[in-house]
Parts: sequence; structure tokens; C-alpha cells
Amino acid sequence: MNYENKALLKKSARKQKADENAAVKKPISTQKLRNRLIIIFACVAVILTVAVLLLFNRNSFISTPNRLTITVAWNPGSTADDVVRVLMREMNTSVTIQNITGANGASAANTVYSLPHSGGNLLSTNLSAFVTSEAMGFADSSHRDWDVWLCAFAPAVLVVTNDSPYNTVGELIRAIREYPGAVRCADEGYGTVSYIAAELFSSQIVLELSHQSFSGSNQTIDALLDYNADFAILLSSQVIEHLHSGRLKALGVFNKNDFELSDNKIIPPVSNTGDRLSEYLPFGEYYGLFIPSGTPEIQLSGFDRLIKDAVNTESFNEFIQKTGLESVTPDRKQNAALTERFCSITNWTLFNAGFLPTNPDTLGIPKP
Repeated sequence: MNYENKALLKKSARKQKADENAAVKKPISTQKLRNRLIIIFACVAVILTVAVLLLFNRNSFISTPNRLTITVAWNPGSTADDVVRVLMREMNTSVTIQNITGANGASAANTVYSLPHSGGNLLSTNLSAFVTSEAMGFADSSHRDWDVWLCAFAPAVLVVTNDSPYNTVGELIRAIREYPGAVRCADEGYGTVSYIAAELFSSQIVLELSHQSFSGSNQTIDALLDYNADFAILLSSQVIEHLHSGRLKALGVFNKNDFELSDNKIIPPVSNTGDRLSEYLPFGEYYGLFIPSGTPEIQLSGFDRLIKDAVNTESFNEFIQKTGLESVTPDRKQNAALTERFCSITNWTLFNAGFLPTNPDTLGIPKP
């Protein structure tokens, strides 16, 4: 047998042996095959289920309840009410608004807090009332028992009549110090942000201030225009029309930066006078939405997006500009820190002024 035939025989033998080995390999068992099929079908079922739920019921995962009730702590026409009604028009969900007044805003807060914490009920109020209600003995909860989205801010503004001899905060301070008790300050009532701002102005600049409290911003402005006061500290939203008309002029804003009005007028910060007051700025009133703690995180995340989108709309920013407000980024973590700081300033200022019946220390509120 020649060499070529031998090679062919060896090759044929190797192939035959390989075929025999393949033939004797054990097939996959029926149980293993069944297990693999079960896993495959289960994965497919899960993927299909999640896809269908996301497609037809997205709110269950990433949004808010289909219907919301927002309880406003103040009357229709108040800034808190106006802010939430503008926001409501931009929210991609059905919203019902009700107004429950009383107990410095605590009646509305207590009502919302007593309802199930399921994400369907929110509170709209101003921050100063919200953080002082516990120390006043009105609230059934602490400010720490809520999640907060702040949306708008009205800084306090120091205003005088247009014909006032004072044109800067520095000139006004020099007059107050030179004639103690003669330069009269007007605010809109005990416990209000206007009153707190006046107390801050007095205590941090170390002034003997002649304090006069009136009932509401309209009476305060009337007193100023009738020369029953020499200056007033009010919110930007309360004096915006009078600044535009020229009846009043602003000497300073309780802000760290210039405050620009819609007619391009610039109000400088009161802190330009170089005093300790700058440590407490910005100061004014905040407006936003509040929801009791314990609301499912998946719902809170939906509100994060819903409220942020509404605040960023053109119509909301037009409203902000028109009414003398500033927009605030509605970030829960940042807003919680801001609320703590604001709570400290307002409660301790009112307590030191003899207005609060409860020592903030007993509520765990640190000094500013």
C-alpha cells in the first residue's frame, strides 16, 4: 500500500472516531431544558409587563396623582393664592383649589396634615406663617414634618415718599442716630415679615427705632403717604405699583444683590451700608407648596418635575416680573435648608421682641 492510501485510511479512521464520540454525547436533560425555558419566558413577561405599565399608567411610576387638591391658607387675591393659581394653569394634571383661612395660616396646614399622606393634598402658604405657627401654639405639626417647594420670593424693601429728604439708606441711618425717636418707621403689623424686617434693621444696625405698626400693607402705605411715618419696610410685591407710579421711592432692598424692577429701576441692597444686617440677607417672604412628610418618594419625585416645569414656564415668569417677585428654584433639599435658616431668623427675632409665647430653644430651633 502506497503512502497516499495510508494517509487516506488514517483520515477516514479519525473521522469515524469523531462521529462515534459525537453520537455518544448525552443530550440536554428535559428538566434543564424546562428550567431554561421558564427563565426565558419569565424575563420576557416582566419586560412586557413593565413596558405596558409605563405606557398606560406612567403616573404610577414617575408622576403625581391624577387629581390634586391644593389648600390655600389665605384669601383669594392674596399673593400665596395668586402664585398657586398661576402655577396650577401650568400643571399637567387636574387641580382643585380651596381656601381655608384662620390661625395665621395654621387652619389650612392642620387640615392638610390630617388627611392621608398619599400625595393628593398640598398646602399653599407663605413661609413666615408656616415656620412660626408651632411657636405660636397654632400648628399640629412642625415645619420639619413637611417637604417644601419654594417658588417665589418677595424681598423686603425700605421705602419713603418721593419727596422725602432721604435718598439713601446711609442718609436715613444718620438721621435716626442724630435725632433718636424722631424718625418714624411704619410696618404692617406685629408678627409680619414687615415687622420682622424692621426689627432686624433696628437690632443689627443698633438703632433706637420709633416703631409704628399698622393693620396691613394698605394702611401702612397710607400712613407713609399721609406723612404719619417717615419710612416703611414692606414687601416688594406690596409696593411695586407705588414705585412704578412714583409715589414712593425705594432706598434699599433686603437682598444681597440689586433688585431690578420691570421698568429697569435698580434698588441697591441695604447691606451696602456695611453692617451686620448683611448676614441675614436675603430676607422677605417666600411662597410655595408644602406636602406632609411620609408621602411616597415616587410621588415626591413626580412633584419635583411637575413644579419645576411650571416655575420655568414663560407665563409664570411674566407673572413674577409683573408683581415684583423673584422666582425661586423649587428644589426640596435646598428649600429645606433655606426653611431652617428662615425659621431661625423669624422665630428668634420675634421671641427677642417679646412677640412669641414659646422659647424657640424648646422646639429645637437654633439661634441664627
